[in-house]
Amino acid sequence: MTLLDTRDGTGGTTGVRGAKSVTTFNAIGIAGIPSSGVSALMVDVTAISPTANTFLSIYSDLTEPKASAMNASIGEVMTNSAVVKPGTNGKLAVRNAGGNVHIRVDVVGYFTTATGSTGSGFMPLNHTRVVDSRTGQGITAGTLPTRGTRNANISGGGLVPSTATAVMLDVVVIGATSNGWVTVGSSAVAETGIDYAKGATSMGMVVKLNPSAGGTVVVENRGPAVHIAITVQGYWTGSPTVGAGLRMVPATTLYDSRFPAGAQPVPANGTVDVAVAGTNGLPTRGIAAAVLNVHAVAPTVDGFFTVTPLDGSPNTASTTNFPAAHVARSSLVVTKLGTEGKVRIKNASSGTVHVVVDLQGWFADPLPFLPVQSFSRSAARQGKPSDGSALGTIVYAHTDNTGQVRVVHQQNPDDFASVQHTPLFGAEAFTGQPALNVLGASKQMQISALHTTGTVWAGAQTAANAATWGTTGNFGGTMAAPPVAVTLADGSSVIFAVDVDGRLWHYRQTGTGASWKSLGDVDLAGGLATLGLDAGVQLVATTSTGTIKTAVYSTDGALTGWTDLGGNVTGVPAAFLIQGPRTAVVARAADGSLVMKKQELGGAWPTTWQTVGTFTAAGSPAAIVDPALGRIAVVARGPDNEMYRVYETEQGSGTWGEWLRLYENPGDPSAATAATDPTIAEIQNSGGVGFVVVYRNRNNTTIALDRRFAAPGGMAAAKVSPSAVSFAAHLIPTPPA
Repeated sequence: MTLLDTRDGTGGTTGVRGAKSVTTFNAIGIAGIPSSGVSALMVDVTAISPTANTFLSIYSDLTEPKASAMNASIGEVMTNSAVVKPGTNGKLAVRNAGGNVHIRVDVVGYFTTATGSTGSGFMPLNHTRVVDSRTGQGITAGTLPTRGTRNANISGGGLVPSTATAVMLDVVVIGATSNGWVTVGSSAVAETGIDYAKGATSMGMVVKLNPSAGGTVVVENRGPAVHIAITVQGYWTGSPTVGAGLRMVPATTLYDSRFPAGAQPVPANGTVDVAVAGTNGLPTRGIAAAVLNVHAVAPTVDGFFTVTPLDGSPNTASTTNFPAAHVARSSLVVTKLGTEGKVRIKNASSGTVHVVVDLQGWFADPLPFLPVQSFSRSAARQGKPSDGSALGTIVYAHTDNTGQVRVVHQQNPDDFASVQHTPLFGAEAFTGQPALNVLGASKQMQISALHTTGTVWAGAQTAANAATWGTTGNFGGTMAAPPVAVTLADGSSVIFAVDVDGRLWHYRQTGTGASWKSLGDVDLAGGLATLGLDAGVQLVATTSTGTIKTAVYSTDGALTGWTDLGGNVTGVPAAFLIQGPRTAVVARAADGSLVMKKQELGGAWPTTWQTVGTFTAAGSPAAIVDPALGRIAVVARGPDNEMYRVYETEQGSGTWGEWLRLYENPGDPSAATAATDPTIAEIQNSGGVGFVVVYRNRNNTTIALDRRFAAPGGMAAAKVSPSAVSFAAHLIPTPPA
């Protein structure tokens, strides 16, 4: 059904459209499209006889995307399909880049915002050639004559089941001597057309099927005699509960071989790997297929592309067929994704060509929700001073047992009673410990949290040390463990997370087009600790086999090889720096004891683990080198759910004092009983540089224990005996009921 045709005024606009013109038209509530509940439309966009080389962009009548829907050269009539979200006003817009051109837009289907008892799920297939008139595959052999019709079987011998309601095809017209068009459909009212030019032309299209036709469609040619080849890319199942549902994103460019300036085109028979998953807020798994627009730009010879899931069996079926010395050709492609959510695009020609890949949407496989973890660890961090005199505020954050992310803002580091509570991310549900890091030049605190869908969300203070928080964002991904965030020495922010396969991912918040990228599959269990270094960050992680591994992530994003420290541990390790600088690790062994390794001068690691005193821990420990005493302090929750601590007897001694209760004079017994594992955060207040130990009790009340030096003797006494170190307990006030 036609929504816009500037030749006859359909859609409300008559006459050619000039360079940089924008044409708007109604897109819902007409042509059988509902007036509400429409998430996207599948449309065919046609440029008719432009007076200059041009491209058309189609988008909701809101914000123009930075991606074209199709390209056309002077005098051509060229069509391409697009998936586009209608605007809130029910309109679409088409922008013409150059010259004068007539524009036509036809709708071939729509997607709904919610599942129900009607509709179809999408089932992607490996691109498979099912029809080729040159060989007689699926159709009578020989060219299709002018005004000729021919039946073609696109079922592929059962590849497309008889219950399918529609099919995603790539149709290629081969050997044309002049302009023309071919229609493909199951009836006169259920057909899609491909406009073609001299040579070979291809187009991705959706064709509605007639269940009684046995997978047969009618192909009709309105132009010179041509050959026809058809590739199937997927089908709609006919069932709303079988197959994947469409998710929309604003059309955006994923890859452009022309940039940066001076970049080289893809060589003859060369390939490029394009990341799709983890970009533009997409998950890193659970993507059944991606909806891409693939453009061939400035080819030197005739050819075509193939699009294949990375590390899959290479597809040989063509897409985006292009003629030599042509400005650009475009074709919609629906494809499965391969390893790390990537596709491989091959230039199947003997010359060079530039390739541009745009993302229009994706089909989602159902994934299980992550459960909300009860009494997950809190996070705590002190902000950077906003000027040279004031001390930074302290921020505490946790995810409560309902999945709500909560932030506590302590303006004065000396005043634990005056705080502000802020729930974040609205009604969305999260799980696990949030991450806090201070962004570079802005000095704003950022919080990152794991959504129950596996995506990672983030938000930041509206200003450095502010109690208010700005717009939150969904960074995508599909992770199994909570994120860890760091700010590198150059001020750039990086978020790390581990997926269900033990693969480590990083999200660098620098420049444009930030996305999740894999750092490799090393079978991590999700327990991850980080330490800031001058040249990057030290990563320390627990593996699925219970060992500890460590690697260095450099400022430029490179990762060293992993060093396996061995062990038989559980939970999240604690990592901290000692003089050298060297890394030290404390972890909970499988039998509940706490063990430690310290890196040696020169970087080597000892072969054996040292036991940290005689203690059985009920959870993961926290550890720090006391900034004032220079001795290692370890804190852990005991089997009685009280918090305990131990100090080295002397600096660097490797021998341990007595394990003591952290909360020595609780007053309120419920405050002494910990429901979470501890977190340690280094802070500075009027008493100098110290640290706080943070945990929550069964009432989800945050308890912060400020390390002090007990009188008489103060710090001098503490240097002699660890028992002289005391901790002042502060119950952070909860919001009024």
